[in-house]
This record gives sequence, structure tokens and C-alpha cells, in this order.
Amino acid sequence: MTTPIIDDARRMALGKEIYETQIRPLVEPQETGKFLALDIATGDYAIARRLGLATHTLLQRKPQAVLHSVRIGYPEVYRFLTPGNPRQAKP
Repeated sequence: MTTPIIDDARRMALGKEIYETQIRPLVEPQETGKFLALDIATGDYAIARRLGLATHTLLQRKPQAVLHSVRIGYPEVYRFLTPGNPRQAKP
């Protein structure tokens, strides 16, 4: 089996749609703050306290996974703030 080729914008849109409609109700709020790695081709996912571990766990099960990552309960996986930036990190 080969990994399907999909552009980043489409992969992100599909990942967000799958997460919001199928997975979010199952994992929030009890897993808030953890990372979720999602295979958009199958809907399979893994959750861990570190993104690398969630990704590794999923790839062990699904080596050909088409990955999308989410930080449960947050709008972004990571947010980088610089000194003087008026936007503060909010869950």
C-alpha cells in the first residue's frame, strides 16, 4: 500500500473536519492539553502528552499514515510568542 499524495491545504482541511466531527466529542475535555496524531486516510489516531510520542505510536500501527496533528482543546498545536507580543497564550 502506498501513501496517497495530498497537498498540505487539503490535508489540513480534512484533518480538521475529521477531528471536529468524529473525534473531538470523544476526547474533550478529559484529554485537554494532550497531543493527538490523526491518520486522515483511516481516521485512526493516537494521544500522548508529547507530540512526538503520539506520532510515533500512530506510525507504529499505521506506517503509511497521512498525518494531521492537534493539541486537544487548543486552536494551534504550538504557539510561539515573542517579547512584546500583545497576544497571550490562552487555552
